[in-house]
Amino acid sequence: MQVYNLGIDDKTHKPSATFEYDIVNMATNKSVIQKIESTEQMGNVGEQVTLQKSIAAANLQPGTYKINIKVNDNISKQTIDPSAVFAVE
Repeated sequence: MQVYNLGIDDKTHKPSATFEYDIVNMATNKSVIQKIESTEQMGNVGEQVTLQKSIAAANLQPGTYKINIKVNDNISKQTIDPSAVFAVE
């Protein structure tokens, strides 16, 4: 996933954003994987960030899941929260 147009801090000339990942088992409606990271942890980022993550299929039982990704731009005070459904067979 690519995130564009993050706000840039006037003093540090860097963005400040958090990225929350939540994978939910749709059969039980329970969260099975959660992770939060920030632009501070990602090193040298600009107005555009590419989010690319891998998870081991062994961590998920067969079934249908929904991934929710919440992006909080701390500078512009904007939030987006796309989601997608996928299946493990």
